[in-house]
Amino acid sequence: MEIDRLYILAGFVWLIFGMVFGVYLGITEQLQFANSHAHANLLGFVVPVLFGLIHKNWPGMRASRLAFLQFALYELGAIVLVAGKYDIDNGGNGTLAPPGAVLVVLGTLLMAWLFVRSGTVPVAAHAGGR
Repeated sequence: MEIDRLYILAGFVWLIFGMVFGVYLGITEQLQFANSHAHANLLGFVVPVLFGLIHKNWPGMRASRLAFLQFALYELGAIVLVAGKYDIDNGGNGTLAPPGAVLVVLGTLLMAWLFVRSGTVPVAAHAGGR
């Protein structure tokens, strides 16, 4: 599977999780988990879909062997960070949040590096503006 589709698919998995989680929180009135719910939707759905669209439009990024490593690093970080935020919202010490945050930041920095390294020509320019 191409990295752009993989990112967008992961985003939809996160979106479904976030919606079900949000409905559960609303029904059970456990609103103390609003922070972890927001992080799941932002880091899990919004950012990966944007990353997928960027990969789709800058084909040089997809060609990099680091693209799948970047995906794994970011997604692992998002999972660990959201689990840590959930733990904090549940009154725990949130030991998972700091390493998750570091992985998310490293994954994002690697994404930025792949973007800069790929050049500035989007896919429309490769196709002759079509």
